[in-house]
Amino acid sequence: MLTGWKDPFGHNLLGLWLADRHDRRHGETARMAARRGLIKPLGERGKVIWVLAGNTRASVHQAVELAAAIRAKRLDIRLILTFEQDFPDLLAPLDNCDKTGWGYAPSDHPRALKRALQRLDPYGFIVVNTHVRRHLSAILDKSPRVLATHPGKTNFRHETVGSDADWQTLFTPAQVDPNFKSLVNQNSERHLWWWHGPFDPQTRQSWQAHLPEDVLFISGAVPAGQHLTISQWNREPLANGDVVWVDDEKWLPAIAASVTGSHFASHDSALLWQAMAGGHAASSSSVLLPDNLKTAITTAALPFENWQNWRAQPFVTRKIGDTARRLFWQTRRQAEQDSQQIIERVFEW
Repeated sequence: MLTGWKDPFGHNLLGLWLADRHDRRHGETARMAARRGLIKPLGERGKVIWVLAGNTRASVHQAVELAAAIRAKRLDIRLILTFEQDFPDLLAPLDNCDKTGWGYAPSDHPRALKRALQRLDPYGFIVVNTHVRRHLSAILDKSPRVLATHPGKTNFRHETVGSDADWQTLFTPAQVDPNFKSLVNQNSERHLWWWHGPFDPQTRQSWQAHLPEDVLFISGAVPAGQHLTISQWNREPLANGDVVWVDDEKWLPAIAASVTGSHFASHDSALLWQAMAGGHAASSSSVLLPDNLKTAITTAALPFENWQNWRAQPFVTRKIGDTARRLFWQTRRQAEQDSQQIIERVFEW
């Protein structure tokens, strides 16, 4: 989340003016109006529940699914979902939801928040996997009905519901056939690997020195040097040492189910859960991993010596992957329970 004068949803007047100017030039009038607090619920009657998402895909995805689940349980209330970044492909579950509106959020400027509150008159708030800014936090502190899907991330008063499990696990493809490896290798006995994040020339040299006969898939940033692009792949067997940039994330569940190991040079919680669901050994450059993941994810600046060991010790590697998979499913079951508890709490409202 941006802060200070660069924040398009903060309270700094210069930042808000610059954001308005950008939106005006690009025809984003809806975002400009919402930033000023000019939002309203759909329908004429019923309590308003305000579901607040942030600017990440994970936050918006979770908020949409939660709003749709609440609507299925409560037909009498009006729902309003706001976000700071639009992901149109995630909004389809709301298309057939009556008395449910969605759009951009107001800024954190006191006047914008006051205007939004006067228009919405919310009966309750649900904050979904996002950090709220200072003035909104002060408002939530005074509200009698506030829920949060990730209590550990909050900076405001709220009801404690659930165990703080990561809801992203609910949307992670978890039952994937690992036939992708056979498609890539055909008759070759090679190992596949997955790297997420920047991949510079020095890292490429290290990869080639350690595992020259295997195949590497790169997600995130475009890798340095010569590489294939998975969207252009013709489904023919790949060559030893090939580096493939995964420019379409729809391939990642299949890759996660087929690789021997993965490494996260950049932290991405959604993809890390995907790796764990795939049941392979994984490592991360980040020393700031959540405590509950440290038992399943190895910390390493570069993973290639680990990868050599995982390649040579399949039983040990399988055991590491099984630990990661079990933790994924445990977290997913907890997240399912947490989501149901929040829906039931809203039903009581």
